[in-house]
Amino acid sequence: MLQQMIADAAAGKPVYISRVHSYFASLPEGQSGRIVLVIKLLDTDGEKAWELKLPKLCHCSGQEKEFVHEYVHAEIYNILSSMGARSMTVFVDPDLCEDVDLGKSLNGAFCVDKPRSQRSGYGRAVNVLDRMMAAVHPGEPRFRFDIRPLSQLPVIESIPRLKGDSLSAFQRCTAGLDGKAFCGIDIGGTDIKAVLVDDGKVVDYKEYNWFPASFLRSRQLVDPILLLVRLLQASLWLHRTPMTDERRKELLCRIAAAMSKKANDDSMAATLESLKTERLDEGLLFDGIGLCFPDVVVQNKIVGGEVYKTRGIRNNPDIDYESDFAELTELDTRLKTWVKPDGVVRIINDGPMASFAAAVEIAASPEAGKVANGVFAHTLGTELGTGWVTETGAIPDIPLEVYNFIIDLGSRPERGYEPDDLRSVNNFNTGLPGTLQKYCSQSGVFRLAMKYFPAERPDLFRELKDKGYIVQRKVGGSNGWYVPTEPVDQRKPFLEHMMKLPDREKDETNRRIWHDIGEFLAVTLLETKRILDPGTDERFLFGRLVKNQTCFDLMVEGGRGIKSDILLTVAGTGMANTALMKELEGHPELTVAQFAQAIGAVYFTNSH
Repeated sequence: MLQQMIADAAAGKPVYISRVHSYFASLPEGQSGRIVLVIKLLDTDGEKAWELKLPKLCHCSGQEKEFVHEYVHAEIYNILSSMGARSMTVFVDPDLCEDVDLGKSLNGAFCVDKPRSQRSGYGRAVNVLDRMMAAVHPGEPRFRFDIRPLSQLPVIESIPRLKGDSLSAFQRCTAGLDGKAFCGIDIGGTDIKAVLVDDGKVVDYKEYNWFPASFLRSRQLVDPILLLVRLLQASLWLHRTPMTDERRKELLCRIAAAMSKKANDDSMAATLESLKTERLDEGLLFDGIGLCFPDVVVQNKIVGGEVYKTRGIRNNPDIDYESDFAELTELDTRLKTWVKPDGVVRIINDGPMASFAAAVEIAASPEAGKVANGVFAHTLGTELGTGWVTETGAIPDIPLEVYNFIIDLGSRPERGYEPDDLRSVNNFNTGLPGTLQKYCSQSGVFRLAMKYFPAERPDLFRELKDKGYIVQRKVGGSNGWYVPTEPVDQRKPFLEHMMKLPDREKDETNRRIWHDIGEFLAVTLLETKRILDPGTDERFLFGRLVKNQTCFDLMVEGGRGIKSDILLTVAGTGMANTALMKELEGHPELTVAQFAQAIGAVYFTNSH
């Protein structure tokens, strides 16, 4: 079976980590050994353990040993990327010398002793842990691996599943909005979505397109967010100030123009200056600003720094990245300028915001009791976001960077392309192959189109070229395929085109693309269940990839091939139960899946 998995990988087939884990777990005792991974928890006191069975490495060929090593690295990387850890102790059988050597090699494989700027691959997870430790446990020793014999394995007490009145907590979030003004912002990889809520009603929606991965300094991330907040402040003033309807409409049109697809920081700033001549009341402040950002967030501070959105900044040789990134970390402080003295600014990762929004809507539905088991959600857009609200209604202070999970140890030919090439399975940030970033996201859709269309549907491949969604260019001496982002960003149009094809073509190739994404989601469910052990198997899905019903139905079909009882729920129809979400559902042009997290950010801010 091990040779078969290696052969499948070489043939370009996926070899799911869940398949490898199940096979190794089934090995008879005489053919296997075991290692136990124990972490010191990051967000609380205590420890958590995972056991991995492995083939006896002394009986394996060099190629088989390499495969087993990669599997172990992937499992450890997935644990650190999701749970985080202050440290990890690896318990091994001292009689199995190769297992001992594998354990001893981990500090090197994860670049633990290198400076942050020199860490690559698996070491990027350690960078995140270092920054989180500095925020949550300042002064404690930095993360590292310790190796001990299995005979010293302590009894690890299971963490009790706490119960709390999460239902009341979620229901309280939606109350007390009267007479107050809130700004809710959802930061994405291709756009920023924002809502203005005044006196319990949504009075404005804003969408601003951007391409943060091309930025070279953190202020390029911060400035548009601050300008957007100021424009919403101006919109609040216009809605509250007595004036003729025509005059109000003309000034609101100025703000809308500043947020158009051709807008930039300069146009937003110029519009604000023009509104000052209209006696804009800049002293009009929000009661709260809620924001979700696609990076690790601890105690309202953005601390991860290893995501695709900060890649250009991270790779800028003209700056000290750690110092520059501090400007983004202090975003919450900057936002307090536009909040009342007794108001709040609350920032969390976009994945937890999705799960929180789903929990609030469930709590307002006839199925309110379901929140008792917690809520687990994903956002499927530029990347895969993940959120988890526990049974108590808490959001754990853990990385939860599930988009970094390595789920595929196969697809070897696709590892040969550089990360930006549409055909590549290599992570944009780390270079590691097989991570969810290239599977359950728009990049996954693009990659599968490039995998299947040239051979199976050359006419559709030609159409992608003719429409300008893909271009071929030489990078590093090799020809690759890319999505243009200048002068027009084609990522959204390309994805929208791909989502229309299953209904238009009704062919097996397009069905297969969305089936595959469903498989990837099912493997993700199995891996998150084994590592995180959330109290629920239901997965709520937000984002652009689940806007089309046909595509979603195909994803469910694909997922059932891996987990027959998989339960996926689109955060759309049936997910609008609170007053603000019902307003969004009734909008003639916008959808719940698009703006639910921005609305959720308002409720999150109101829950302090």
